[in-house]
Amino acid sequence: MLRLRNRELLMNLSTFEENQEDFKTIVETSRAGIPTLKLDIDGKTQYIHSKYDPEKEAERLMSQLENIGNSKHILFVGSGLGYHIQRFTEQYPTMKFSIYEPNEEVLVSYLSNRKLNDLPLSNLGTIFTGSDEAKLHQEIAALLQSSNSQLRIYTLPVYESLYGDQIKVILQKALVSLKDKQSVLVTNLSFQKRWTVNSIKNFPTVLKTPNILHDIDRSAFEGKPAIIVAAGPSLNGEFENLRYIKENGLAYIFSVGSAINALIENGIYPDATCTYDPSERNQFVIQKIKDKKITNIPLVFGSSVGFETLEKYPGKMLHMITSQDTISPHLLDTKESIGIVLDAPSIAVVTLQLLTKLGCNPIMLVGQNLGYQDNKRYALGIEYDFVENELNETEKEVSLTVKDVYGNDIQTSDGFNRMRLQLEMHIGANKGIEVINTTKGGAQIEGTSFAHLDKLINERLKSKVVDYKWTEELNSYNMEYVKKQVDKISSAEKNCNKILQNTLDELKLIREAVEKKQTKNMNDRFASLDKEFFKLKINPFYHGFVEPMIRVQNEQLSEASQSIRYKTDILEKAEVIINSFNIFIQEVHLHMEFAKPYFEELKEQIENG
Repeated sequence: MLRLRNRELLMNLSTFEENQEDFKTIVETSRAGIPTLKLDIDGKTQYIHSKYDPEKEAERLMSQLENIGNSKHILFVGSGLGYHIQRFTEQYPTMKFSIYEPNEEVLVSYLSNRKLNDLPLSNLGTIFTGSDEAKLHQEIAALLQSSNSQLRIYTLPVYESLYGDQIKVILQKALVSLKDKQSVLVTNLSFQKRWTVNSIKNFPTVLKTPNILHDIDRSAFEGKPAIIVAAGPSLNGEFENLRYIKENGLAYIFSVGSAINALIENGIYPDATCTYDPSERNQFVIQKIKDKKITNIPLVFGSSVGFETLEKYPGKMLHMITSQDTISPHLLDTKESIGIVLDAPSIAVVTLQLLTKLGCNPIMLVGQNLGYQDNKRYALGIEYDFVENELNETEKEVSLTVKDVYGNDIQTSDGFNRMRLQLEMHIGANKGIEVINTTKGGAQIEGTSFAHLDKLINERLKSKVVDYKWTEELNSYNMEYVKKQVDKISSAEKNCNKILQNTLDELKLIREAVEKKQTKNMNDRFASLDKEFFKLKINPFYHGFVEPMIRVQNEQLSEASQSIRYKTDILEKAEVIINSFNIFIQEVHLHMEFAKPYFEELKEQIENG
């Protein structure tokens, strides 16, 4: 069986068996007359199964399993001789399963003494072994993907003490992957419509403002120091240093998020403030600039930012195209290399990408605590109606512990931790750029060095580098190209309804065949449905204006489609197709109607200049 399904594992085990001189696994006959397995560990014997009756033990262990119905796939950590796996497959004959055996010797013993063919091989996902963390992460990620994160992990009790480190790696990877998937799902549910609406409503402003990654002369930034100022509590101790840097033009100061309010309160106007949050309440972050009618703080906005943020902004604006903006890439001539920044859990991460692309070096982080200081969220001067600066008791209870820049333990949140990991990822991908963390008491950020800001002023920031005319550039997008694209999408929008109707017609034919229990030509019907659905997927109006608003529904359809692959009954397969596609097509229709007036408004604005 392994020769056909996992030749690499077979070869690795054969090589292992050839090279192994002193086997520590011993197969002996139990009191019940069937094989059992024990390990020789430092001269001591550890039984993997009962030395009396392994089958009866397996029956008892599997009877203790609960809530299996909520899982799609079970991973057995520890194969032993497979008695518990055999018993499980008898109890749950349709459940998918995989096997991870940390000890190659044990796996060799299992495959030498038991027949894999005794198991329902059609339900067997994969078998893997070893202790290489990267390989374990890869295997767990694949299992989580194929099971849609509905993976149950069962560990042979004795393995928890024998192989705790490997099991910890598996459980941590599973937990992180589940958290990441949940985070993406929550984010998509929260913002999938909002991203598209913002991108449509912001596009006229995008056409009137310079693209900071396309229109700005990069020589103003290349090799120049830049500072990202965040709103962490440690910002309180850096205002005088930042004031000195600003007054003498020693580095570009980019404010992110709420830090702008603390800087304004202290009379410091940064070289730019950056914003990208798609929510409606994001407008309140820069409300102080609007209220005070400050005209000399440029706003660098992500193109999918909450559209209210841009309304009545008194100063200069520049934009950057974000990865959540599906409108601009459809309407702009992307051959001109418009530059795109990836969405991230924090504007600081987005701004780090921006400054990296501009060629700033070094990049200094100020107020980037990524943790709590004296149970405070923000620096002084930052207050909102919708969030308290002081942590509540629940937040304190669920906080995580990480190391700070001095090696001490500090408390942080899951959200801050994600931001830190994202910063580390981008820093690691740009090793040619020096990133210095100046945040006193902040979380340690891998890939950065730590230095006090006043020391950097004395030793490195000694001359004026800021070009105050850097914002004086014009937008250079090709407007004729934009107008042609709008016409093209307008035609596609008219064709969308026709494609949708054809898709519904194909579904109707499949439904009629199911009702009559006619399986002949059913695969042809499936192919016809796929053909119409493909036309919908490549339609520019659907692709740019509708599909981004139904990301979660798209994912649900994809998961249903994956489950169809494992169904052998063609009528059962057809039922799943009818139900899942019907729900999805209804969502498409609703969101098409929702998107149309926004597109018409955009079309009118572009046509009228």
